[in-house]
Amino acid sequence: MSTLVTAAILVCAWAAFGTLIEPAALSHDFLNLYTGASLARDGRFTELHSAQVQLAREREYRPQTPVLIPFVRPHVYALALSPLASLPYVQAFQVWRTLQWVILIACWAWAWRRFGGDAILWGALSLPAGLGIAHGQDAPLLLAIAVAGYAMAERDRPLAAGLLWSLGLVKFHLFLLFPLSMLAARKWRCLAGFSIGGMVLSGASLLLGGGTGAANYVDLLLRKDLDRLSPDPEKMFNLQSIAANFQLPSWTAIAAAGVILAGFLFLAARRELPLWHWTALTIALNLVTAPHVYGYDATLLLLPLWLVIHHSANGLARIPAAFMAAPLVPMLGMAPKPWSAIPALTLAALSGLLGSEALSFRGRSAVQDNAREGRLPNLGQVTVE
Repeated sequence: MSTLVTAAILVCAWAAFGTLIEPAALSHDFLNLYTGASLARDGRFTELHSAQVQLAREREYRPQTPVLIPFVRPHVYALALSPLASLPYVQAFQVWRTLQWVILIACWAWAWRRFGGDAILWGALSLPAGLGIAHGQDAPLLLAIAVAGYAMAERDRPLAAGLLWSLGLVKFHLFLLFPLSMLAARKWRCLAGFSIGGMVLSGASLLLGGGTGAANYVDLLLRKDLDRLSPDPEKMFNLQSIAANFQLPSWTAIAAAGVILAGFLFLAARRELPLWHWTALTIALNLVTAPHVYGYDATLLLLPLWLVIHHSANGLARIPAAFMAAPLVPMLGMAPKPWSAIPALTLAALSGLLGSEALSFRGRSAVQDNAREGRLPNLGQVTVE
């Protein structure tokens, strides 16, 4: 009961904070999502990713908007959001934040059943989750996708797991490591599900926007003159942040990401990792190596943190996991240079310690033999020799 009371108090604190920053949130993070929803509602999929069209629509809702806050999600996601645009802007914002809280609490409830009462407390402490919802972000939805895929994989339903994880492609850079990791680990049925889901999402977006819509989308993603696509790189939670904070050339972050990912894929191909470890390491490495990973994106880390804290035999790995779950370290992402590199360094340390722990997994149990057929091993059945 004390855990529930503490979690409820933390939720109230995040909600109160959200009320304080509501004017700023209405002018920034939620504005682009509502713009995409309204253009989809009007059937303007061909010009959905036109910078000029988006800016004109944003100024209909917030006339003081000085520069474009771009909507960079695919067409199919805009279609899914379109019911929001049937509500007035401010009312839609309140409904959206409420929906994200419902999704986040559902993830906590799953974690409570799976890991015990302290999991909900770690979840309630999450600064990225609370701050992201306050700003009108959809990070809890991405966490729910990761959790749902993991739950299916744990039930030995790899095709369904892959399909669910593919939904994360609506914010594709946060889930791009999944198919590569599945390929390296020979999780064929999971990869098949992910591929089918990805093709359906891509095909639906192409049908909605056509060739012109696809060209506009690629052009928007590649534009260098849109400051809001990559503001404050030093405040990210990835290798870009480390390079920016210590004034290293940008290519060093790209080179480091390449080396780290190559090492991970080699490790995944040579070792039989338990499901919890494979999932935690895939998500953590995806976040630390991907571009444009901001504080609220670290909501996705809740699943790896739950898994590491409750299953890792490496006591050292639990330290950065706990630090990333508690508010202080993520809060330092908003500090001046070089302190804003601390969250990225902590996440890199967590990834490195998980990688070193992976070296202890050897051999193959009878259940793991099914991995050759594409079946993900069940967490409760994996043995380590």
